[in-house]
Amino acid sequence: MEKRLIPLFFLLVMYSFGQKISGTVFLDENKNGTFNRTEKGLPNILISNGKDIVVSDPNGAYTIKAIPGNLVFVIKPSGYISKRNEQHIVQSYFHPLKENIKDYDFALYAHTENKKTKVALLGDVQVDVIDDVHHVGKLVTEELVYNRPDFIMPLGDLSFDNLEIFDPLAAVLGLVGCPVFYVIGNHDLNFEATTLSDRDASFEAKFGPSYYAFEYGDNLFLVLNNISPLPEGKYKAQIDSDQLEFIKNLIALKKDKYKAINIAMHIPFDEVSNKDALLKLLRPFDDVFIAAGHTHTQYHNYYNRALQKTAIHELVCGAVCGSWWQGSHDLRGIPFSIMHDGTPKGYWFMNVEGDKRELQYKVSGAPATKQINIWVPEVNEWDKSLNELNEPFVYANVFAADENTQVEINFGDNQWLPMDKHEGVAPELKRLYKLQVLGRYKGQPISAFPEAVKNSKHLWRIAIPENMKEGAHLIQVRAMNSNLLLNVRESSVLWR
Repeated sequence: MEKRLIPLFFLLVMYSFGQKISGTVFLDENKNGTFNRTEKGLPNILISNGKDIVVSDPNGAYTIKAIPGNLVFVIKPSGYISKRNEQHIVQSYFHPLKENIKDYDFALYAHTENKKTKVALLGDVQVDVIDDVHHVGKLVTEELVYNRPDFIMPLGDLSFDNLEIFDPLAAVLGLVGCPVFYVIGNHDLNFEATTLSDRDASFEAKFGPSYYAFEYGDNLFLVLNNISPLPEGKYKAQIDSDQLEFIKNLIALKKDKYKAINIAMHIPFDEVSNKDALLKLLRPFDDVFIAAGHTHTQYHNYYNRALQKTAIHELVCGAVCGSWWQGSHDLRGIPFSIMHDGTPKGYWFMNVEGDKRELQYKVSGAPATKQINIWVPEVNEWDKSLNELNEPFVYANVFAADENTQVEINFGDNQWLPMDKHEGVAPELKRLYKLQVLGRYKGQPISAFPEAVKNSKHLWRIAIPENMKEGAHLIQVRAMNSNLLLNVRESSVLWR
């Protein structure tokens, strides 16, 4: 019996690889999801099986082979979009083998898009229980409905290994009312899967393919799955061979249309083991931008390229959850949970048109102008326990800055002095951890903060002048970076 089963298995696999899917990409004018004779097919639309890419013919017809474990999906063209479900997930895909589909028509709808695209980039939301979903609703949804982007991109680690939380998370983010294009993270994997193609089974069932591409306005977007599972729940950052083939085929078809490409992935690019293979594929583009998450800190990386091309710009976008929803809760019931580099919880806006890009960090629950934390020594008489943390410096944590940002301080005498870039732990983190050590959070049902040891990549400081007069002084800090279009300032009271 076993000898008969083995050849049968291989026959099924061979049949699966040989199976082809055919259909039509069409403009669904009556919006019934069905291709009617009066409706026209759309030419030059890209369809992929996660490896190969085919182009619809002048009548909108396509044929593509099925690959076991892979979805078949349409690559959204500018000015069109597939149907969205009630959670605003774009339904542009199907599973040909699991659903036993041999013919499939892709319905597209006209979609108004500006040349400049406004994107909300969400670092790790990392929800584990419904309490965390409530936090996302308060910190993200309730803000974005009044400042709605063209679409939202959650950058992976949607969950904290609880894959059943996908649905309530999608329900909350869907309330914003714009499309949501999801990225997979290491905490979103099916680690029990026995094949690489099944690592994203739960993600695919809810959100669609774990790597894909789409066009929006005058912009090209590429979403990658750069997590390769290892035994015992471990993983490495790597882009698999099918995905590299998909990227190669996409770029071959789009390199003449676009000079710039916007890439979203979970693990930062510098940690990807085969990043050189991706770098080689990206050579045709003059401008490459990467948005990532994973680290629960935020910073900019720049990767120089040959042939005098602009350096690749990577933004590691921090985390909506801060440090995994840890620490004491505020009046709204949300954990303080600041990131490991002292950045308060939040998300990013990106306005992009070709190679022109504007980035702005938004602290959740704070005005858009809140871009700097200033830390000054403070001697207290009632609660003296934190006085030991005082230092003879003023610190400035500039959330959106890179290493080339110019940070200056005015001690109230109308003279602007440069502050020094400082590799150290953010003072606000030291304070929160000290309060925890003192037992201030005992009795609260919270997750504890880790020890404050992570250096911030956007921290500046300056020694307080010894000749300052005693009393209260209003100081100002400003941060400027023309490349990032950053020009922000903050004030604080300093006592001498």
